[in-house]
Amino acid sequence: MKILILTLLAVFGLVTAVPAMAFGRSAEIGEGIIPDQTRSSIREIVRTAVRHFLNFRKQTPLSEEQKAAIAKILAENREEIRAQINQGRSARHAMEAAVKENGSTKAAAEKIGDAARDRALLMARIGSQVRPLLIPAQQKQLEDARAEIEGLVDGALASALR
Repeated sequence: MKILILTLLAVFGLVTAVPAMAFGRSAEIGEGIIPDQTRSSIREIVRTAVRHFLNFRKQTPLSEEQKAAIAKILAENREEIRAQINQGRSARHAMEAAVKENGSTKAAAEKIGDAARDRALLMARIGSQVRPLLIPAQQKQLEDARAEIEGLVDGALASALR
């Protein structure tokens, strides 16, 4: 349930963020729709995730062997990754259409839930293949990043549900 709520908040935040960011008004992300405290929490989560993502390669460069092994894992899973992306896109479009047509949003929401579940399982499986390739310092850096983001998510959810 926590993941579903976070996903909905994040998607909603990003949907409202893109137009604002396109015009340089990131402070207006979700303004008038999402409570101010939640808006700032979503921005902080996104900033933190992007910071960790961009800094990982710079702070903990992968060896050539690690890069090759990870590339092989990703290549082996490429079709499933592509299928998952398409499944998610299809689910989002189905929900958008259901809302516009005042149709059955329950079925569309179930498609979104299925896509989220499948994405989580795929990421877990790929992660379980990649993690042993990383040295302990790299594994710790990933765990620290995950813990920081998880803490921000928990804080955002707690403030959004007050």
